[in-house]
Amino acid sequence: MTETGKRGLPIEGVGLTDEEELQDPGAEKTVMVYLLDKSGMQKEPLGVITERRKSERDNNNAIGMVRLARKEFAKTEEEARRIVIGPYV
Repeated sequence: MTETGKRGLPIEGVGLTDEEELQDPGAEKTVMVYLLDKSGMQKEPLGVITERRKSERDNNNAIGMVRLARKEFAKTEEEARRIVIGPYV
């Protein structure tokens, strides 16, 4: 548990342990977004998206995250087909 000072604010240098961070249901998840290269099928990093929902998405969380990444980073339909996401960071 994090320690707090007189005003209820966290004490500098003291934070959650790794175990507490993993158990926090409200913790934001970050996913790296990649664009697959046409010729060599290598991944080129495009950016990062953050999962802000506290609960899982309806069908499959990964599918929802890919849709969100395509909506945010794709400029054309062809580019949208080549966008993939990496594992949660």
